[in-house]
Amino acid sequence: MENNDWIRALAESDLKEGIPSLVEVEDKKVLLLRAKGRIYACGNECSHYHAPLSDGLVVGHIVTCPWHNARFDIRDGRLQASPGLNDLSAFETKVEDGQIWLRQIGKGTIPMPEGEDDRTFLIVGAGAAGNAAAETLRREGFAGRIVMVTGEAYGPYDRTMLSKDLLSGEAPAKWLPLRGQKFYDRLNIELLLEKPVTAVDPADRSVTFADGASLKADKILLATGGKPRSFPVPGAELQGCYLLRSRHDAEAILAELEQAKTVVIVGASFIGLEVASSLRAREIEVHVVAPEKTPLAAVFGDQIGGRIKKTHEENGVDFHLGQTVKGFAGEERVSEVLLADGSRLKTDCVIIGVGIRPAVEFLESSGLVKDGAVPVNERLETSAEGVFAAGDIALVSGGRSGEPRRVEHWVEAGRQGMHAARCMLGSKESYREVPFFWSKQYGSSLRYIGHAPKYDRVVFRGKVTDKSFLAGFYLDSTLKAAATIGRNRELIRLGQLLQAGKSVSPDQLQDPGFDLLAL
Repeated sequence: MENNDWIRALAESDLKEGIPSLVEVEDKKVLLLRAKGRIYACGNECSHYHAPLSDGLVVGHIVTCPWHNARFDIRDGRLQASPGLNDLSAFETKVEDGQIWLRQIGKGTIPMPEGEDDRTFLIVGAGAAGNAAAETLRREGFAGRIVMVTGEAYGPYDRTMLSKDLLSGEAPAKWLPLRGQKFYDRLNIELLLEKPVTAVDPADRSVTFADGASLKADKILLATGGKPRSFPVPGAELQGCYLLRSRHDAEAILAELEQAKTVVIVGASFIGLEVASSLRAREIEVHVVAPEKTPLAAVFGDQIGGRIKKTHEENGVDFHLGQTVKGFAGEERVSEVLLADGSRLKTDCVIIGVGIRPAVEFLESSGLVKDGAVPVNERLETSAEGVFAAGDIALVSGGRSGEPRRVEHWVEAGRQGMHAARCMLGSKESYREVPFFWSKQYGSSLRYIGHAPKYDRVVFRGKVTDKSFLAGFYLDSTLKAAATIGRNRELIRLGQLLQAGKSVSPDQLQDPGFDLLAL
């Protein structure tokens, strides 16, 4: 197949209309689909974490990854939505003597566009949104200059790994980079590290760097993400007290864990609980302090929050809920956490996870910030023409709900980066993606799709105490979001309905005999 030879894959009679089929051709697993009489074939491995796409869901000619909801077009393997990176490998098909034959015609790599373009596009930030934008510009044929700048010492890396597989020891640091330097060199993407931006002039479309240099661009994308919220209590400056947001933070914590036997985590956020799971994998004693009575109940409700709490307790985590921290004690290093009820927790290290805030300090004089975020229209353009924003800093207007939203999720940031890139190139399409996120704890992934800052009813398919369940979050009997452990294809389908502006009734969702996939 490497020599572009035709290889027999499947009897034509075995491929039914609209029903994907997985075949193994030589050493490759290939997904086949007959759609409106035509036969298409593409690679079966998602370009994010290598999930088998055959376990996902195909609707029309779009296949959605079962793990983290990347989307691809089976007709040509083209990436449609983050967190996928490359396109899928693509295959030409033909039918002879009742057999389907395949020949590989594309390996999914992004080509450097031909031609000349004297424009400069500047991307401020090298996280999920910034990197996705840079890659999408090239994928969409932009041949001009792309400059991506970051204040960090590292190029784009997988931030979601920091609190999960990196701290647990399952993933080495070498797995973190999204791409190698050779990738950016090949696509002529200038990646400037340790180059923080201190000011933006929207009218002139120029930026000023901390070293005094400046750069003018034809289009600018602001994608600086978030910063951990500080925790201003006495003793927070002691050695051994850490925030976790960047790779630098994670490396400092990893060095600390080599000697630590007991760690106190402040905050029962996603980050805090993922860290708790990771530290228990290292057999470190873990205490979690948080003011709420049930972890993550505001997002998932008491039943799912209760399951999360019970799972942590079964794995040895000690919770101190309904409690606040009034300070940290120690001489040079933290040795105790002081709680509001007067009790003390001895510790070797403290990890603080109480949320993030948009990283917009450098925009103070730009006029682009309102109430701590950057408002953008449905094309992700700011109030200044030619200046766009995506990711954690962007307050996006419109959408299916009609209400502005700012969502702090890795997948959402990547998808906004892709959309912003297309709009920088002239697209007038409105951003309509439905947010998706996942949290991995103790080897199990809890996945969530939609946006439900308010809901008045949670409806379940299956029991929360079972190995798998599906939950729907409703407001006035309209589905706003869904969450699952183990029922990934149904979750994908609900996400597709949400994106189409449709709903499923509470009775239908909780009826195990009702086929959600048939909607």
